[in-house]
Amino acid sequence: MREELEPFLGEWVLDPTRSAYSGGVPPEEGRYGLRVEGDELVAVIEGVRGTGEAVHVEYRLSLTGDTRLSDGPFDRVRLLVEPNALGTVVFDGDAEAARAWRILGAPDEMT
Repeated sequence: MREELEPFLGEWVLDPTRSAYSGGVPPEEGRYGLRVEGDELVAVIEGVRGTGEAVHVEYRLSLTGDTRLSDGPFDRVRLLVEPNALGTVVFDGDAEAARAWRILGAPDEMT
């Protein structure tokens, strides 16, 4: 999975005008950093929510299976890697609750 992740690693700057959001208010701005540490993908997100509130989030996802969640309404999250697409799926028990995709487009662009 590490080789499949290579195109997604690094720092990304959000362009809200080129991103699609199906729920909630899209962020005003953001930076998204992805790196691999051991058997985990580390994501660091900094930005400003659509409400004007600053946000800083860091999380780690297993590269070898589902990541168990201790807080919030969901049990676990799964990392999906496809050609030009990086996905996360959260589960509530056995049911898929939400899915998010990061899509590679033109060189050095992810929406």
